[in-house]
Amino acid sequence: MSTAEAGSGTRTVSADGWVLTSTSGLTLPELYGILQLRSRVFIVEQECVYLDLDGVDLLPDTLHLFLPAEGPVLRPAEDSHGGDTGLSAEPQAYARILPDGYEDGPAARPGARSVGRVVTSPDARGRGLGRLLLQETVRLFGQQDLTLNAQSHLVGYYGGCGFSVSGPGFLEDGIPHVPMHRPGSPGA
Repeated sequence: MSTAEAGSGTRTVSADGWVLTSTSGLTLPELYGILQLRSRVFIVEQECVYLDLDGVDLLPDTLHLFLPAEGPVLRPAEDSHGGDTGLSAEPQAYARILPDGYEDGPAARPGARSVGRVVTSPDARGRGLGRLLLQETVRLFGQQDLTLNAQSHLVGYYGGCGFSVSGPGFLEDGIPHVPMHRPGSPGA
């Protein structure tokens, strides 16, 4: 899978099923599912009121890396009380890869790609998909510097994929975060 191919609106799928595409390469159910998952976790579960639809998804070189849901794309959804809410199109795991040099908060570095919105669906947790998502991210983009703004309690988690703290902690939406950096390595 080539990262250059995905930037032009085409999509690539790895042997393990990971999809890499630009926003224009997403199907409507995929886009809806990604936004559904990000809202479910970052706004509802983490109780943070913020605008997830920040316009960055619309930048021409923003990429989306995700593992589609197992089974049908649209499937019954339940609310936190077990009641039916409609349909879900959430992927199992997801990350947004920002364009080279996009200044994404304290972790930003010239020439680096920022990794953000890293999330595993609550329905798919406990299966190691978050680690696989990070490994796939490093496999695809690790030849260049990568940055991310990590929730402080996840420093060790991201450290397992070569990221290290690169600056002082800060609050983002009331949650302690730290900037992290992973130097590029030609063999990644």
